[in-house]
Amino acid sequence: MYRFVAAAVLGLSTVAMSGCLQLEQTLTLEKDLSGKAGFAMNLDMESLVPIMAAFKKSMDGKGTVPTEAELAEARKEIVGTHKSNIRDVEKDKQQFERQLPPGVKLLDLQAKDDGLKVAANFLVGFDEVSKLSQIRFPKNSDRPDAMGTNPVDSPFGALKVVADGQTVLVTTPVKNPLAEEEEKVAQAPFDAALTGLIQQLFNGVHIVFRITSPFEVLEHNAHRREGATLIWDYDFAKIQKMSSEQMNAGIRVKYRR
Repeated sequence: MYRFVAAAVLGLSTVAMSGCLQLEQTLTLEKDLSGKAGFAMNLDMESLVPIMAAFKKSMDGKGTVPTEAELAEARKEIVGTHKSNIRDVEKDKQQFERQLPPGVKLLDLQAKDDGLKVAANFLVGFDEVSKLSQIRFPKNSDRPDAMGTNPVDSPFGALKVVADGQTVLVTTPVKNPLAEEEEKVAQAPFDAALTGLIQQLFNGVHIVFRITSPFEVLEHNAHRREGATLIWDYDFAKIQKMSSEQMNAGIRVKYRR
């Protein structure tokens, strides 16, 4: 299941499997910098149906407005394609657990496939927060082309937590999960109607990062705060407006221990 989701997000050679993507990462710290970390993904491929149907029709030179029958055929094709890439969740879980670094324990892993909607999430506990950057999802030898720079494969790979005396600094850059797909669309010879449909698909991207800790917050750049939890909330329009410097600066909070 996770290998399919990874391929769906960034791995294919066209934009056709991006879908409406929602990503959420959570980090809960204890005073000794142990804690829990979670990652959740929801992918709704219904928005791909008109794009797939319109693209196929345009390739046949018949315009870009699909009929109901053509939409139904595109829907059937998308479901069939992703079904062929879904692996056994229990096998994924066992392989994932074997690859976790010492001191990191899998607490929960779930995946749900409902036709054009896919949901997957995991929760781990850790004794040292620095170990989160070592988490990697298992590679799928059946889809070697589906890896690359996918943030799904190493969701906490860029997370840094620096404890310096009486302070703790948590940082991680913000990544555009569809950066490669944007570039492909820009280079593709799509007409205005099809480009507009694809842009609507991109607009469905939503990324949330939550950090909860018992420490006093000294400074942060979160979008909002709910009690002890800081929340960063990015939609696709917000990501597009960010400079490379802002993306690299990303999420930042400094605590007093």
